[in-house]
Amino acid sequence: MSRFIEIVEVGPRDGLQNEKALLDVDQKLAFIARLEAAGARRMETVSFVNPKRVPQMAGAEEVMESLPTTAGRSRIGLVLNMKGWERAVAANCDEANVVVCATDGFGIRNQGASAAEQMAALAAIAARREAEGGPPISVTFSVAFGCPFDGEVSQDQVVALAREAASLNIAEIALADTIGVADPWTVRARVEAVKAVIGTKKLRLHFHDTRNT
Repeated sequence: MSRFIEIVEVGPRDGLQNEKALLDVDQKLAFIARLEAAGARRMETVSFVNPKRVPQMAGAEEVMESLPTTAGRSRIGLVLNMKGWERAVAANCDEANVVVCATDGFGIRNQGASAAEQMAALAAIAARREAEGGPPISVTFSVAFGCPFDGEVSQDQVVALAREAASLNIAEIALADTIGVADPWTVRARVEAVKAVIGTKKLRLHFHDTRNT
């Protein structure tokens, strides 16, 4: 293969958040260290969500504070709203990944906000970063290929969200197959359509291989 493919490791965040077993801070740090020893250079290490709602993600500040500063590593904090952004900045994350649900059904149940409300939050975060500084921002559009509540998600719906994110000068945009329903043909078409409206912005993809596709 002649072109460079960058892998963003999400084990300490997405890999743990649905597990019944709760890891303490030291166990999370050991997990991150082992992933970095295996070659991971860019990683979602923490999620700044309410630990009462997602107890698996508790201790985000303690994890970030305890991680050794290592050249060539980028530790990403996942955020859902302005409070999450403020926590990510205070914790000195190298990057912040803002999650926006592509559908109202998933957004309201998962984050308590519609897609439009989440896009408004993203715009507010981007404006605050521009005014005050802070880590680079990426946005991940969850359920970008299908939603457990709203069903199929149209390509036009995803393209419109990506176009709006690009207009906010978000440097990197991700499409997430949150429930693992995408197929290679849909992925190719959706990637081409999104790339056509985001210009030179980076495009990242997040998949769950639930059906061997």
